[in-house]
Amino acid sequence: MHPIEGQVLNLWNTCREGTKALGPGLRYAIWTQGCLRRCPGCISPESQPIKPKLVVEVELLADDIVKNAKISGITISGGEPFLQAASLSKLLQLVKQKRPELNVIVFTGFYKDDLKWSDAVGLLEQTDVLIDGPFCQEQISDKGLRGSLNQKIHFLTDTLKYCQDEFENALRKMEVHVEGDEIITIGIPNGNQNII
Repeated sequence: MHPIEGQVLNLWNTCREGTKALGPGLRYAIWTQGCLRRCPGCISPESQPIKPKLVVEVELLADDIVKNAKISGITISGGEPFLQAASLSKLLQLVKQKRPELNVIVFTGFYKDDLKWSDAVGLLEQTDVLIDGPFCQEQISDKGLRGSLNQKIHFLTDTLKYCQDEFENALRKMEVHVEGDEIITIGIPNGNQNII
């Protein structure tokens, strides 16, 4: 997807200060730019076009993540993260060299069984929890960290297994962050929002 595969990422946005709405603890959030699915009801349709948005060097982003001492993990969503699997895998390798305690959650519209190409396998090897499957508006969920009931939560390591109930059943939260002249809403929406 990129001229320098594995060295740059095309992002829609980040939450550098951390969020508590996308998994346990305070999490550095990354949204990739570009998705081919066009799911009706997508929470971030502006992240779908496959075009340059916020192109960053993998090493610089890794340094930014590592220096945030407050975070306990990283959540990656999109867009579609697996369209940039090589670069994300490299990013997580660099981060874990210095902060191996950081856990990783990745959202994808692909099903886990379809993530068999080498770059995808490399990203899965760096992932603790994978939430897979396309968003389906007819099966919308109102709790936990999946947007619709067809999506599955895969614990690829035991690191966050103790939070299984939170992943599946916790009440959702929405956060509003102000970054420069931008207002960003973070979380997985439902009909009864708790905005913090």
